[in-house]
Amino acid sequence: MVNKPPLPEGFGLPAEVNGWVHTPKSNKNGHVWISESAQRSVGVFSGITDRVRVAVFDDRVDGFCSKIQPVERSLEDGETQAEATAWGVERAVAWMERQIPERWDHPHVEEAVFDPPVGFVLDRYYLEEREHTVCYRQGDTEKAVSMVGGRPPETEPSLETRAYLYVEVWRGSGNATIALAPWLRAHDHEKHEIANPPEECGLAVALKLAREWVQEEAGQTRDSPAIGQSDLGAWSG
Repeated sequence: MVNKPPLPEGFGLPAEVNGWVHTPKSNKNGHVWISESAQRSVGVFSGITDRVRVAVFDDRVDGFCSKIQPVERSLEDGETQAEATAWGVERAVAWMERQIPERWDHPHVEEAVFDPPVGFVLDRYYLEEREHTVCYRQGDTEKAVSMVGGRPPETEPSLETRAYLYVEVWRGSGNATIALAPWLRAHDHEKHEIANPPEECGLAVALKLAREWVQEEAGQTRDSPAIGQSDLGAWSG
């Protein structure tokens, strides 16, 4: 078990707050409350940089920006780490009392990501400060990760020879890349671009274009629009 920030003697942590359940065995190095059904979590952290912070995570997402921090401050003069942590817990409890897990959405997470193109499953969604990286894998293939010194197959890139579909978008400009790759964590030279998204199109449009490419290549269609994409009809290519 990872180390947790100290608390004042006798300070108790609530077992449950408004659907958020305290999880002492969490692998995060803070005091954490989780909603397994909503795949969200709240944590209180302190000590590494003489700061205390409350962080709220979308646990479906990887990367530094998979969380928001509604509360953060430096330790005050004469304040112990335990006292600062207790202050953070009180603020976290107040936040959880106002937020039902199923109704909280990360402001920068795109829900359409979680509805994969036909024949694919979501393997990884990275949310970093500068970029969204979405990695889909064909559902009938095994997970594969790029190996040091590995070389992509010499076959012509296609749905038959490449298991992964990448959608990458720069958060600042909105410029996007849609590509096939043989594995997770593929390097640029291992990817093969398959579409030409409009400049500054953003993630939602890039996802729509990726879906349409897969449907055309695979000859399959879906019964209804993807989550959050029913109003993107103007971006058909």
